[in-house]
Amino acid sequence: MVCGRGPIGLLGVGVAKALGTEPVILTGTRAERLALGRKLGADFLVNVREVNPVDAVLRLTEGRGGDLALECSGAPDTLDQCRRMVKRVGKICLAAFLHDKVLVDVAHIVRNNVYVYGIRGEGQSATHRAMALMRQRRFEASLIHTHTFPMRELPKAIRHARERIDGAIKVVVTNRS
Repeated sequence: MVCGRGPIGLLGVGVAKALGTEPVILTGTRAERLALGRKLGADFLVNVREVNPVDAVLRLTEGRGGDLALECSGAPDTLDQCRRMVKRVGKICLAAFLHDKVLVDVAHIVRNNVYVYGIRGEGQSATHRAMALMRQRRFEASLIHTHTFPMRELPKAIRHARERIDGAIKVVVTNRS
C-alpha cells in the first residue's frame, strides 16, 4: 500500500503497479489525487477522511495486511498506521520527511518482525532505474507533471507548487524562455 497522494506517493503507485504488485492500495485525503492514483494503477482507493485506513486495508487484504507500506504522507500518525497495516514480517519504507517526532508502537514492530527502512530515491542507480521504467512506458509519469514555468517566473512557480494552484502536483522550472 502507498500512504500519501502527493507526487512521491502517486509515482510510488505507478512503480508498484509496473513491478507487478497486486493489489496496490492508495490512501490519502484528496479525491482528485486519489482518482489520479487510479489512473496510475491503484486497485483500491482509501480516503482517510471518510474511513479508518487501517480497517480498510485489513478488510481489503482479508485481515492479513500488506507486504509493504510506502509512507509518503509525512502525517504524524501514518507511521503507526503503517505498522498496523503490514503483515508479520512486512516492510515499511519511509519516503516522507516528518516534521515532528512521532509515536509508534515499537514493541509491535519487534514482535512481528516488521522491517522499517528510510529511503531516498537519489543517486545514479535510482535515476537509472526510474528512467528505465519510464522508457518502457510501464506507467504514465507525465500525469504527475502538471505545470511548467520558465526561470523568470520562479516566484509564480513556487506559489503554484506551495498553494496547489490549478491542481498543481509537480511543477517544473526550466532554464529556457
